[in-house]
Amino acid sequence: GEGAIPILASASEESEVEIWANRSPVEIDEVVPRSWEGVSKDVEGGDTVVLLGGTDVGKSSFFAFLANRLCLRGLRVGLVDTDVGQSDIGPVGTIGLALISEPMVHPMLLTPDSMYFVGDSTPRGHFLPMVVGTAKLLELAKMKGAAVILVNTTGFIHSGAARSLKHHKLAAIAPNKVIIIQRSSEAEHLSNLVPLGAQLTRIGAASSVRRKHIRQRVIARQRNIRRYMRGSISVDITLDGVRIFNTLFYSGNPRAEWRDELSKALGARVVYVEEAPDLIACLIDGPSPAAGLKATRRLGRTLKIAGLQDYEGLYAGILDEGDACIGVGTIEEFRPDKGIMKMRTNVDEGFRCISFGYLKFNEDGSQLGRRRSFQP
Repeated sequence: GEGAIPILASASEESEVEIWANRSPVEIDEVVPRSWEGVSKDVEGGDTVVLLGGTDVGKSSFFAFLANRLCLRGLRVGLVDTDVGQSDIGPVGTIGLALISEPMVHPMLLTPDSMYFVGDSTPRGHFLPMVVGTAKLLELAKMKGAAVILVNTTGFIHSGAARSLKHHKLAAIAPNKVIIIQRSSEAEHLSNLVPLGAQLTRIGAASSVRRKHIRQRVIARQRNIRRYMRGSISVDITLDGVRIFNTLFYSGNPRAEWRDELSKALGARVVYVEEAPDLIACLIDGPSPAAGLKATRRLGRTLKIAGLQDYEGLYAGILDEGDACIGVGTIEEFRPDKGIMKMRTNVDEGFRCISFGYLKFNEDGSQLGRRRSFQP
């Protein structure tokens, strides 16, 4: 059903269980592999543990299992979820932190204690915010008294870029224990990235874990966005005094006097122009024309163009003064020429900083597309 979460359950002794569900439960041999039990006994207070592995090997299931085992031993556990594409803690495109002292049903049901906004469902192209965000939440978990910190990672493990991200993330986390989960040896190359002195453990994927079709991942993201946008309303934001991140706008000086000249050169009505030392960014009323790039010869520098509709539905993070994400929303209208922005969000105050993301969603959480790479 809508928002359904699959739950794995096993009994430690003969038990009677009453289940209310919209479908019959399925019996699975060895829900919890013996290797999981052994590894859980090896983790103790003071540990920082990182989980590595590809997609659909059960990292999230082991993440929850290990956290619950540690809580049953009386430990306060900090859960850092860096899987921005299939977020269990926090909305899609964020790194989430939750601190627990009692067993949970599933990480998806937890309310994040803190979040860091990346703005995309993939780590590709966002290595710096992925590493910085993870490091920030790791430090916060320690400050809030986590006895053990568990870090779940993305399934992005192949290619030189993936190795680079994992290497620098491990360097920033400095774990004393690393666990690689794999079906055969598909993640074995990651063992060379484990910091010297850290204990490395390898475990197999649970037989209960199934590979997800890409459509299942899309549906999961849609449900996630719906959850974190529930109760959202249209909010008018005055941009004066609000810091805007991850855009080329608001990094230069407004040049209203250039609008007519650029409108003629581009063949479209320019509504806003900014001059920065290295480029000119302009916003037009209409689609971004590729032919407009010819104007760069006349201006003598790089010209970046975006259309008003390029921002409709754009995902954005609402940040506090410390860059922590306090909520998300989608942009309905971006008008720097008028000094206003309309956003659909369930955050009703605290608009100190807004970070533009890379995904576009409609009101039911369906992805409409992506922000174009050259868009200011």
